Amino acid sequence: MKQIATLAALLIAFACVVRADTPLAEVKTTTEKVLLLLKDSKLQGEEKKSERRQLVRAEMEKRFAWEESARACLGRHWIKRTPAEKAEFVKIFSEFLKDTYSDKVATYYGDLDKVDYQGEKIQADYASVKLVLKTKAKIDHPLEYRMEKTSNDWKVYDVVIEGVSMVKNYRDQFDAIIAKSSYDGLIKEIKAKQPNP
Repeated sequence: MKQIATLAALLIAFACVVRADTPLAEVKTTTEKVLLLLKDSKLQGEEKKSERRQLVRAEMEKRFAWEESARACLGRHWIKRTPAEKAEFVKIFSEFLKDTYSDKVATYYGDLDKVDYQGEKIQADYASVKLVLKTKAKIDHPLEYRMEKTSNDWKVYDVVIEGVSMVKNYRDQFDAIIAKSSYDGLIKEIKAKQPNP
């Protein structure tokens, strides 16, 4: 009897691990954690903005592939960078994205009615998870998370918002800034756009 109970427990644990290991399940888990943080009555008000932002950023940190996103956004300019410049760019760009998106999520949370998960598509080590943010005003905002399999989970490297790829959008902007000034000029612009704490 004890062996059957142990086997049953192992099967349940394995089933939970397999289920949580799908791209859709991981996006859903992260999204629900962020929504719970934004709903938490202890984190409301302007005086809690910094704490709320840090908690949302911590959840994003677990789910996003910052180096992959940074490399893709910098595009052809990535290969020209030294290892030190690449490390600096990943740090600056990821901080910029975490601040920008954690603030946007908090801003739009009040209008959110529900999140409708549309499904996932997996091809080898890459996946796409589609969902629709439905507002109280009955407006749908389609989102797609493009993900890559890492050693132990799925990480987001691009977000497509209403058909517009974050990676392509930033790559086009960065190309224009570098062409107009320089790589150093791009770094200065990104730093200047970072929200104040």
